[in-house]
Amino acid sequence: VTSMVRAPFVVQRPFYLDSVHDEMAFVFLANPTAGIFQGDTQRISVAVGPAARAHVTNQSAIKVHAMPEGSAWQETELLIENDGYLEYLPEPIIPFKGARLGQRTRITVASTGSLLYGEILAQGRLARGEALEYERVESRLTICRPDGAPIHHESYWMTPRSRSPLLPAVLGADEAPALGSLLVVTQGVDIQTAADQLRETALAEMGANPEIRVGVTRLPGDSGVAVKALGPETQGVQSVVMELASEARRLLIGAALPPSRKY
Repeated sequence: VTSMVRAPFVVQRPFYLDSVHDEMAFVFLANPTAGIFQGDTQRISVAVGPAARAHVTNQSAIKVHAMPEGSAWQETELLIENDGYLEYLPEPIIPFKGARLGQRTRITVASTGSLLYGEILAQGRLARGEALEYERVESRLTICRPDGAPIHHESYWMTPRSRSPLLPAVLGADEAPALGSLLVVTQGVDIQTAADQLRETALAEMGANPEIRVGVTRLPGDSGVAVKALGPETQGVQSVVMELASEARRLLIGAALPPSRKY
């Protein structure tokens, strides 16, 4: 594992937490500051070489502070080479009142590489009454092959003060929900079988958590599976997404996610 950082970002030394796949590096990204502030640009680049395996996450939720005059950016680039395997499962993003955040994520997956990518977006500090009080959150995510052939693209732009995202075609809820995403890209398993298994897991999770809604669909060209989850609480949505990620991991490499303490 090779890493390079620039303060204040920190990449901790890798841990090996999986007793089944003891060669897999677990890498924790840490920001020792209070979060993301006006004018910040945070860039993350991760490359997983041929036949390598890695799990990348961060230590705590990404707190995006008020930005009265500007904005902040988070740019992420992930590369998975042939037979490589990457789990990228960061903690939730929490935009505070007055926050402006833009995200750009580009992921390149080789034809025999595999990806497990998750994202959780809260709608503010709900306990402080800041639901949908941020100024803007925009995101663009692109997954492609090394030759540029597209696998998946999605984007959104939410400005709740001028247009509520609580619409049937957007978040579709009476409350301010958390939005969870899970993307599985692989050629190593039958995609229809994977989608069916994840759909069964999603139905079980919705049965145990009736306030959470989950959708599962295949990606174009049977390149993978996409999952979306909505719920009134960030913790509940994150729990469901991680359970689905663990099930996807069983399908991909034959083992569930191991326990991981981040504090």
